[in-house]
Parts: sequence; structure tokens; C-alpha cells
Amino acid sequence: MDWAKIAEIALACIVSVGGIGTIIVAIVKWCSDIIADRLSKKYQLQLDKEMEKYKTELSKKEYVSKTRFDAEFSIYRELTSAFSKMVTDISIMIPTGYVEVPADKETRDELDKQHYITANQSVVTAQNVLYANETFINEDFCYSYQELLKLARVQLLAYTRRFNVYNLDPNKKDFSMDDYKRTDELNQKWREHTDKIRNYLASLDVIS
Repeated sequence: MDWAKIAEIALACIVSVGGIGTIIVAIVKWCSDIIADRLSKKYQLQLDKEMEKYKTELSKKEYVSKTRFDAEFSIYRELTSAFSKMVTDISIMIPTGYVEVPADKETRDELDKQHYITANQSVVTAQNVLYANETFINEDFCYSYQELLKLARVQLLAYTRRFNVYNLDPNKKDFSMDDYKRTDELNQKWREHTDKIRNYLASLDVIS
């Protein structure tokens, strides 16, 4: 069979199904459907990703009234003020790192005593502020505040045990390394706690 005969048969086939134009239209439609389907899947995937991201961001937010936000903000500000002073005063009473002290022993002892009195009062104040507000704050945050109080009280005991007549340790007048480390621990836990409070307040979205 020669090429002329093949071309004649092919042309006859084309004519029999409606001509070359119909075939071209069919091919174009088929390709368009494939492209449209792929684009649709691509945009759907992108849409799903954006929706999931939106849901994730939305889940991080807690919507509260302005009244509730103002009340919580006031509570945490009061707690922050009281506990910040407590941590500072404990750190002065049992400092970590270099600190200058009076050369005169009597003057130094009197200054230590004053530091203890101040720190003790700060612990009492922080405790009272927490007890007055613990019903209105997050349970986990309440536990963190209690942990800070516990460490502060141990530091107060570290001071008073130096004057315990039943303490036979020849070095009892000096703070131990554990006492100094505990002050570091108190400061570290306080920094971590304030970060949690800051992030929590930032997560609240006020409904006006």
C-alpha cells in the first residue's frame, strides 16, 4: 500500500467522524480538562493549607470580654508586683555572684538582719496576694506561684538556721552552696513564669 492510499484512508476516517475540526476541538477539550483538574487540585491543596494554618492560629486565641481581660490583667499585675519584689529581696538576702559587704562584722550582721526582715515581709505579702486571687487564676499558674513561694520560704529558713543553737555545724554562720544555687533557681523559675504569663495575656483576644 502506497502513502497516497494511506492518506486517502486517514482522510476518510476524519471525514467519517465529523472532520479535522471536531478532532482538534476534542483534543483541546481533553487537554483543558486535565489542566483544569490539576490546577483545581493545586489550588485546593493551597486552600487546605491556608485553612489549616488559620485554624491553628485561631486555636491559639481565647476570646474574652473586655471586662474579663481588664480583671485578669489587674490580677496578674498585682501578683507580678508582689512576687517580683519577693524574688528581688530574697536575692539580696542570699545573693549569687559578687556583692560588697561592710567590713565591720556588727554592721554586716545588722544589714543581714534587715535583709531578712525585708525578705520575710515580701514573702508574706506575695503569699497574701496569691491567696486572695488564686480562685480567679489558671490552676497551672497558681501552682507555679506556689512553687516560687516554697523556694522563698526555704531561703528564709536558710537564714534563720544559722542562729539555731542546736545547729552544731562550725560553718553554720555561712550560707551553703545549695543556698546560693537555690537563689539562682528561684530567679530562673521566676523568669520562666513571667514568660508564661506574658504569652497567656498575648493569646487573649478582647471582644469589644
